[in-house]
Amino acid sequence: MYAVAATFVLMASVLLAIAGAGAIPLLIHWYGNAEFVPAYGVLLASVPIAGLTGVPMAKLERALDFRRVATIEGVGQLAGLAVSAWLAWAKTGVWAVVAGQMACQAFTLGGTILASSLAFRLCFDAKQMRRMLSFGAGLTASQRVWQLRTLVNPLLVGRFAGADAVAYVALAARIAEALGTLRLAAARIVIAALARVRERQEQFQRVLERALLVQVVTLGPLLCGVAVLGPFLLTHMLGVRWTASLVVYPFVAAGVLVNSIYNLQASALFVAGKQWVVVRWYTVHLILLTAATLILLPKLGILGYGWAELLACIAYFGIHRDLGKVAAISYRQLGICMAVFLPLLFSIPACKLVMRMIS
Repeated sequence: MYAVAATFVLMASVLLAIAGAGAIPLLIHWYGNAEFVPAYGVLLASVPIAGLTGVPMAKLERALDFRRVATIEGVGQLAGLAVSAWLAWAKTGVWAVVAGQMACQAFTLGGTILASSLAFRLCFDAKQMRRMLSFGAGLTASQRVWQLRTLVNPLLVGRFAGADAVAYVALAARIAEALGTLRLAAARIVIAALARVRERQEQFQRVLERALLVQVVTLGPLLCGVAVLGPFLLTHMLGVRWTASLVVYPFVAAGVLVNSIYNLQASALFVAGKQWVVVRWYTVHLILLTAATLILLPKLGILGYGWAELLACIAYFGIHRDLGKVAAISYRQLGICMAVFLPLLFSIPACKLVMRMIS
């Protein structure tokens, strides 16, 4: 079964990499230059590596061996960071980031293969592949639609606001996403946990509510801490120039915090077999983010992207509505937490605005 899955994933990944290579002329036309092509071409090779990593990783997650998963992914991230830092120190430019990404992907693939004791081999079975596709198509489609949102910054912000704006938005998003990595881990654990209580409605609801509360209570202080300490941290660690990222950070962080609630609800819908419901609302989210960025960015600069992030959260109410048909969860405690954390995220920008108005 794992050999068939590896074969199927490898075929799909190679096709995606080829499609990405075929899009190079369009990207050159869109950006008006070809500076990105060498790095982009090398990074396309990471697509099959990342795809194949999912097969042994699935075996570890199926066994609920998340300790090994966390160790492998954590060490892989550190390995990539070490390679990037060393090459950046050697002034290799963008290749430092490219090499770090490739090192992280390669280490994670090797680590998961060794930890899962899964012998890598190819095996083609059309019938079994169709079964896998019918079960996983909705889940995979939702993840890919969600990942498309990351293209809004380079494609739209890069086109209409320039490379510096892309860098500021990317830094803010990277900080928030890094702190919000808990969401991804929680979603994977919750899928495995809810699958075991799928037929027990009350327990299903209780597990989901507890997971939502723990995630928000854990993530909220981290995001707020960066919002409050951000001016000091960025000034002393990266330089005054990068404090421009703090303009958009509260909006991105608020989007991550709100998503942490509905991300787990999406996981519950996956377990309930409602994958295409999630695809639909993630698509609406992507459309709202894209449209709002196109409208607001020319008028407000990178702040327009921040408002677009918040407006796109409207799509999450669709996930909430459809989850109500599976399990009715209480938002009382979550509402209290959000009422505390969201104002804190915007406290520093609000104070600056007040001081500017007074002066």
